[in-house]
Amino acid sequence: MMRISQRKLVLKVNLKGKRFRVSEDAIIDTGASFSVIPPEVADYLELEVDKGLPRARLVTASGVIETSVKLLPELYVAGLKVEGLRVVIHKIPDPAPVKVLLGMNFIEKTNLEIDGKNGLFEIRDP
Repeated sequence: MMRISQRKLVLKVNLKGKRFRVSEDAIIDTGASFSVIPPEVADYLELEVDKGLPRARLVTASGVIETSVKLLPELYVAGLKVEGLRVVIHKIPDPAPVKVLLGMNFIEKTNLEIDGKNGLFEIRDP
């Protein structure tokens, strides 16, 4: 179980690209359709454009934007491996506490349990 911090589901994730791996802080956002990673992380991991969905339109606090969709080969979180996750490439505006946002397309691949009363959450293999 992980602790909910300041009313946010924040956790550490490991992202694996073609040749490289990076560890980042992430936030789980049930209101987001897609998972989001910043351009510099996508470039470092050498992610390829998702041919099935090359572009996506996002509604952000700044308005509607169009951005590329790439395929993240592997994501590791809480002992769980998620493969082939579509991610949109966009910088989460400051003062965000994280660089990576895990949206519903991530949640649908896992078993997310939230115990709001005790301030805990857990991610398991479905």
